[in-house]
Amino acid sequence: MKTHRQSAISQGTSLRLATRPWLISTGEYGGSGPPGKTRGPSRRRSAIFILGAIFCVTLSVGTQDKISISSRISTILAKFPAESGRDRDLFAAEIVAMGPEGMREIIGRLAAPGEDDDTLARFATDAAAVYVARAGAEAERLPFVKELLRALDEPRDAEIKSFLIGQLQLAGKGEIVKPLAKLLTDPKLGGPAARALTVVRSAEAEIVLIKALDVAPTENRESLIQALGEMRSLAAVKKISPYASGPDERLRTAALAALANIGDPASQSVLERTAVTASPYGRAKAASLYLLFAQRLRDSGNKDLSEKICREFLKNYALPGESQVRASALTLLAGILGPGIFDVLLEAMDSPDGKFRQRALELADLVPGETATARWIEKSARAGAEARADIIAMLGRRGDQSALPAVRHAILSEDKAVRLAAVGAASRLAGDEVFDEVWPLMPTDDEDQVAAVRQAFSFFSPDKVTAKAAEMLPGSPPHARVALIEILAERQAKERAGLILAEAGSENPAVRKAALESLEKLVRLDDAPLLVDLLLSNAAAPEIVLIQNALVASTGQIADPEMRADAILAALNKAPASKRPDLMRPLARIGGERALGWVVMETKSPDAQCQTAALSTLANWMAADALDELFQSARAAPDRKTRYLALRGITRLAGGEPFSAERKISLLKEALEIAAEANEKNLVISALADVRTPESLALLARFLDDPALQVKAAQAIVKSALPAPGVEGLAGFETAVILKRALLFLDNDYDRDEAEKYARTLLFKEGFAYLFNGKDLSGWKGLVADPPARARMKPDESARAQREADALMRQHWKVIDGALAFDGQGHSLCTLQDYGDFEMFVDWKIQEKGDSGIYLRGSPQVQIWDQTQSPDGSGGLYNNKINPSKPLVRADRPVGEWNTFYIRMAGERVTVYLNGVLVDDVVMENYWERDKPIYPAGQIELQSHNTPLYFKNLYLRVRPQR
Repeated sequence: MKTHRQSAISQGTSLRLATRPWLISTGEYGGSGPPGKTRGPSRRRSAIFILGAIFCVTLSVGTQDKISISSRISTILAKFPAESGRDRDLFAAEIVAMGPEGMREIIGRLAAPGEDDDTLARFATDAAAVYVARAGAEAERLPFVKELLRALDEPRDAEIKSFLIGQLQLAGKGEIVKPLAKLLTDPKLGGPAARALTVVRSAEAEIVLIKALDVAPTENRESLIQALGEMRSLAAVKKISPYASGPDERLRTAALAALANIGDPASQSVLERTAVTASPYGRAKAASLYLLFAQRLRDSGNKDLSEKICREFLKNYALPGESQVRASALTLLAGILGPGIFDVLLEAMDSPDGKFRQRALELADLVPGETATARWIEKSARAGAEARADIIAMLGRRGDQSALPAVRHAILSEDKAVRLAAVGAASRLAGDEVFDEVWPLMPTDDEDQVAAVRQAFSFFSPDKVTAKAAEMLPGSPPHARVALIEILAERQAKERAGLILAEAGSENPAVRKAALESLEKLVRLDDAPLLVDLLLSNAAAPEIVLIQNALVASTGQIADPEMRADAILAALNKAPASKRPDLMRPLARIGGERALGWVVMETKSPDAQCQTAALSTLANWMAADALDELFQSARAAPDRKTRYLALRGITRLAGGEPFSAERKISLLKEALEIAAEANEKNLVISALADVRTPESLALLARFLDDPALQVKAAQAIVKSALPAPGVEGLAGFETAVILKRALLFLDNDYDRDEAEKYARTLLFKEGFAYLFNGKDLSGWKGLVADPPARARMKPDESARAQREADALMRQHWKVIDGALAFDGQGHSLCTLQDYGDFEMFVDWKIQEKGDSGIYLRGSPQVQIWDQTQSPDGSGGLYNNKINPSKPLVRADRPVGEWNTFYIRMAGERVTVYLNGVLVDDVVMENYWERDKPIYPAGQIELQSHNTPLYFKNLYLRVRPQR
């Protein structure tokens, strides 16, 4: 597409003379020949030019310093948000070390809502405020605060000022009182100013807040009252009190909260009246304020009044749903009375409110000793069943042995809740001493009682529990039998395996399932024949799997690996064809040469069911000795299913066995030669992902060209390259390049983000850096004219044009979800810096009929456009006239999807890869001055036309200049 530079806004930063030495030698600036050969008037013109150049350089020193500060701040902002508090402080220290100029630059980047994204500037300001507020940093804090106050005094948007006040709230001390006092009557800034002054908490701050309450507009008084309440200002009580009964609901609410927090006894009547007269809806809120008031009274030493209020709560707040209020009052009262709370706690046991009773019992430890325990026992005897159960459970937690006789007696209670509470409490208090009183409660079908006794068993000696569980098991009801089986399994009571095997034939499904699930933990090596018999007599698929698991566990205890399969092989010789599959499948985990031979023989069985089971068993074989057989089966497979099963076994063994990486890759390459279908190749791809070497990664990258395999290959590449727990990730530039290509085919946002993040980490280790930080427009500027026009501009003209271009840039270029987004209006986006030789990555996306490009050294361009409109595709040097201008191949992804350029510029040659495919490697011509080679350095530009554009993940590495 032809350049639109002629219509661009004139602005600009001039080409550096250092990068345009030919301007002097060609006579463009008055020279008439090569340096050192000027004559007559030409020499005078040269001298005038040199003096002018020196003058321009002198004028630019201040500008360069500004650019330097701006550039340094941009670099720091790109690091936010910090990943840890330590990193945040390190970044903040860099900002603070730059002095007021650094903060001034950051504050200058704050923007009013809707104008620009200033998130990073706010992160940085907040980090600096936290950093200077640390202890011992007064020398850094004061200059920071003064800079904020200076900025606050300048004309700015109210929202920005509010943000600055918030930072003063973090870092300010007494010096902020007078400046903020002037803002307390400001409708927009009064609230933030009042909140900031609460942090100072000085007498001066208190005075200015009280004075402002008389003169502030009504909308500001709420924040002033809140601030005085937060400061607990006794001096403000008389000023605040009238608002507590005033007509304005907001002010009334704020005043009541403030008076409650201040805790002046003079405020009792108004807070009490509010609590008493509150509507059902407001009753809980009024109660919480009155309780806060009582707490503040206690804190200030007025315990009598605080106690009186708490007792009123216990008396008056007994409605359903008010448990929390009474419990809070009880807790506060306990803090006041200490051990004197005991009678109140005992009385609480008469309440029908279970939550209130529980809170009282939680406070029982405030009154320790046997005397108190005796009174609790006495209370439990008179209490209702629920309260008695609660008290008994508390006595168990309390640990006082004097309670044991009463608790033991309660085990005999006819009330279930009391009995179960006593079971738990007695077991806690006495352990084995009460074993004979507890275990008889186990043989029952009451699930709650079984659960309570089972929990009590954890306090008894394991040997006692195991022996008694085995004794009770045969005659217990089903619920109890299930629990007893699980108890034996948990304790791995292998000597009781025979009992469990017997229960495996139970007619009760729950008992049978519990027994079968437990067998794997309990069987012994001698149990294999019994398990084989059980397997032959069982037909239910879920239960067959459990028996097979137990059979593997049993045979695994046999010392000689070749003898482990004996019981199964003996049964296979006699078993009918219908049962042979069930017997064969465990052999995959048991192994052995004879077992493998049997399975291979069965793969040729005339019985289809046996043949399928044998193939499946071979594919699941756990030892590498099956590899040769699997390869033979795969090569000779009569159908897809057989080949797939064999390849599944090969890829699993090749990836899982302790082979060297080279051996694994060799096996997988051999498997790849056999694989014919996409699902078969995907098996190999998945196995290669686990090898995790540069060679396996390169092999995976080849599959990205196959549409049927590229998604699976991309997932495998991410798994192979990225670090995992206990595994380091792959390193190097090539790994990053492969990842960048692979992530285009990932369909999971999380995987894409992780792959991009790791690729970026690798690239940064190789010398790349952000060209765009993904957060704001730091490091970028608007477009001013073309290079020759910029070179002719005077400094003030250039600066003015740049300001205008930057303003236009901010209107039409935004950062959205980490990407540069152009709205289809305005002009191109340009880097602040010039670049010579470099490498860069850039992701881009266009919409239908989209048109864009990447300008290199200020010249057009690596072309981007809609391939449906321009079938040649993107990546060509469109403006070349002599050298090729079209891409070698079309490698674009569909419109609306992300594409990735890798661009390398070395001297005059530009190399372009689009989505991992080489599309250009040619000399770039100078569009602006056709008779000259491409400029040695210049800005990089993201070209705009009249369609929306998106760019992200821009990374660049500067190369040594040729």
